[in-house]
Amino acid sequence: MPKDIGFTTEYTLDKPFFAECYDQTSLPTTFPKSYLKGVLFLLFGAVLVMFELLPSSYIGWFFIVLSVIEALSVYFKRTWWLWRQTLSMSAGSKVVFQGDANGVTYKNGNNTRSIAWSEIDQLEQSDLGFIFHMGKQRQYVSKSCLNDENIAFIVEQHAISKMN
Repeated sequence: MPKDIGFTTEYTLDKPFFAECYDQTSLPTTFPKSYLKGVLFLLFGAVLVMFELLPSSYIGWFFIVLSVIEALSVYFKRTWWLWRQTLSMSAGSKVVFQGDANGVTYKNGNNTRSIAWSEIDQLEQSDLGFIFHMGKQRQYVSKSCLNDENIAFIVEQHAISKMN
């Protein structure tokens, strides 16, 4: 009888994991492009206030304040994301991560998510983990919870699924 191939491991959703996940999967912000919306809000608000295009300047000042808030949201993006994740209901809980010939499965409390190998368009490997690309979605798995055999299994199964 053939031995079941696959693995099971678990990890905790804590702040270091969330920080690693964000750092590995987020796209870097570029100065002019990331702040473009804030600059446009600022210009629009300044034009409304300077040229008195409306009877009241409140809307112009609203857009000026909105531009400041937008700039702060870009600047503090990582901090805001980490804060939201650490306050979420799943923070501190254990995730059971399983891999087999069909794909990978995450189990956290009542939530279960399965990803078939065929759904993974690209498997990106970094020093700290794997990023599964599925269309525009990305799923991160830290190597801290995986041993060398698990890592080799993930790479092998993804390669097999791409051959078919």
